[in-house]
Formats: sequence, structure tokens, C-alpha cells
Amino acid sequence: MDSIRTVQRAIDILNCFSIHESELTLTEIASKIGLAKSTTTRLLGTLELNNCVAKNPDTMKYRLGHKLHYLGFVAGKSLKLTEVARPIMDELRDEVSETVNLYMLEDVWRVCIMQSESVHELRHLVRLGEKMPLWLGASGKVMLSNRMDVWEKLLKTRASEVEPFKGVQEQFARIQDQGFATSIGEREAGLSAVAAPIYNGNGQVFASLSISGPSPRFTKEQLERSKTPLIAAAAKISQFNGFLQKRNE
Repeated sequence: MDSIRTVQRAIDILNCFSIHESELTLTEIASKIGLAKSTTTRLLGTLELNNCVAKNPDTMKYRLGHKLHYLGFVAGKSLKLTEVARPIMDELRDEVSETVNLYMLEDVWRVCIMQSESVHELRHLVRLGEKMPLWLGASGKVMLSNRMDVWEKLLKTRASEVEPFKGVQEQFARIQDQGFATSIGEREAGLSAVAAPIYNGNGQVFASLSISGPSPRFTKEQLERSKTPLIAAAAKISQFNGFLQKRNE
């Protein structure tokens, strides 16, 4: 309960700031949240360490830090992405009759942020917001193949988990060349998937679009037929995010 209270107090500090009060002194913040200056100082110190607040050395006043600006930018991009992607995903789902998922790259994980469910009663569903490995499954591989910086970070920070799957790197060149990745039973037995990368305006892969379904129905032949409309759908989403062409073109 103490940790929850501490988190709430930190949030209370951030909520002190507004357009009309963008800079505040320690005394003003402590008064607004009803805490002693000593406690408020410790909380501000942690927030400052994580770039959530910044202290002006001349006025000794605090303001919101650049980390919050970045998180706001990410949130805005995410909202924009889902608004753009929804009709494209629904159209693709109607065409292929299988579940369409939108994944975003989050540190060394992939997270499903949107889903258009299959029209079939037996369907594959992913829990929204769930962190999933990048080194298993089509969606993860298609992002990793275009983000060697993330792959190298995985090898350094999660070596024991990634080590048994280091062979996946051998697929990266082919995935980049063909513009999609496939998987059959890699992350989940009886599941097939095909995925294509989504680029931002800087030509960097930050998300992926996938089609997935039960392997007995979503066969290799179905995967092959689905790749063309999938790549086209992912390209549309990329274009809406300002992507014009791949850097190597």
C-alpha cells in the first residue's frame, strides 16, 4: 500500500502543473498536494531523475520534464495510428476472413493495440496490451528484421531467453527482401500467421500488421494468398504516417 500511495503522490505532483501554472516552487507544490516539504523534495528528486520534472537553476522552480513530452508524443502517435488503421484492418479482415492484428514495438517487446476479429466461430485472438516476445511469431520477426538495434539490445539484456532462438537472425535478410514474415506454430501450437512491417515518416519500422488463424484452416496456401493484400494494407498505414519509400530504394 505504501508503494501505491507513493505512486499516487507522484501523480498528484504532476497534476499540479497546468497551462496557467507551468512552473512552481517547492513550497507551492507541497501546499497543493498537502505534504511536508521534505517528502515533496524526495518525490521531486525521483521525478527529476527520471526526467518527468526539471528544475530551473535560476528561479529554483520546477516544470514538467521532456520525458512527459515524449510520452505525450507517443500517445498521440498511437491514437492517430489506431484511427487510421481501423478501417484498413476491417477491410483486410473482410477480404481474408481471418483475424487481423496491429502490433507496436515497445522496447524489446511487441504489444497488440488493435484487433479485427475473424468472421469464423473458431478464431485466434490476442489479449490487447499483452507484451509478447519479438523473436517468436511473424509479427515479431518482421519488426526485428528491420530493427537490428532492438535485436542487439535483446542479445544483451535478455540473452538467456533469446539464446535458443538466435537462429531467427538467419531469416532477417530474406524477410527484409520479401517484405513479410510467416510463422506456423512458433509462438503457439496450431497457429499460423503472416505479418508485414509498418514504417514511420523517418523510414523506421515501429509497428506491424498481421493476419493469423488456426493452422488447419489458415494453411500455407492461404498464407501465400494473404500476403499481397496484407502488404498493401500495411503500406497504406505507413503512408498515413508519412512514409514515402524505403531508405534502401
